[in-house]
Amino acid sequence: MRSMDADGVPSAEIARRPHASRNAVVEHADMEDMSPAPPLPAERR
Repeated sequence: MRSMDADGVPSAEIARRPHASRNAVVEHADMEDMSPAPPLPAERR
């Protein structure tokens, strides 16, 4: 999705190819880092 967005492909066209919603395409194209956040260590007592 991100590479197609970088190539200038419209969001509606990107959504048709992998059968994703246009909103999902826009959301993923705007994300800088798609990696999940690492878990925070538990606070010690």
